[in-house]
Amino acid sequence: MNKYLHWAGLVCAAALAGGCATSTTGTHVTVDTASGDAHILECSPRLATRLRVSRVTYGEADGLRRATVTLQSTTTRRQELQARMVWLDAEGSEIDADGKPFRALVLDGKDATTFTGISPRPDGVKARLVVRETRVAQ
Repeated sequence: MNKYLHWAGLVCAAALAGGCATSTTGTHVTVDTASGDAHILECSPRLATRLRVSRVTYGEADGLRRATVTLQSTTTRRQELQARMVWLDAEGSEIDADGKPFRALVLDGKDATTFTGISPRPDGVKARLVVRETRVAQ
């Protein structure tokens, strides 16, 4: 009986872990503030068809780099998302890994929203916007 409960617990844990991994994948937008290059990495094909990046700008604010990404919904349904900006230094290492948490974004219909992030330190040269679904639209 103990072996059965042990294996059942492992199967449930694996199922939960698999479910969590699916819900946190999303879209990553990387902005190089030095060169102006922007790269979009689609980790979720579903989210990639429902969301597009319509504009990327960058600049400076009080000696710190700033990146602004405009996201446009391509579906008529409500999308409940989470997003956060991650900053990288010149070597590609993440700055302030324990920094800001994900923020909630809600897009109704073919709505657009702008997400802005400011580097926590002057050595931040690249920004990565990470977007994930929190509730799947029907």
